[in-house]
Amino acid sequence: MAQMTEKGVSTTLVRKRLEALRTGLDILESTWNHKSHNHTIDDLKSAQVILEGLLPGIVRMYEKSKLGSPQRTLLVRRIKSLELAIEEIGNHLDHKKG
Repeated sequence: MAQMTEKGVSTTLVRKRLEALRTGLDILESTWNHKSHNHTIDDLKSAQVILEGLLPGIVRMYEKSKLGSPQRTLLVRRIKSLELAIEEIGNHLDHKKG
């Protein structure tokens, strides 16, 4: 991000993705630790959409990776963590509706 800023490149998309990832992590941690979070419904909806948008690209990288490679293992973990974050954000949204 710092290098992009130095070069004058727009960081809007990167910032939105980073914030969505942070929100997803916060939601997972709040679930695991049975604690509340401070995210609004709009924050959660936005994060969910952004994380869902990241998933297909990571799945494509996984499909192209070599069987048994460290990269493939890392991609499996990324996919699972994104899926869990998306699911938990959805659960929190459903809970806030009810």
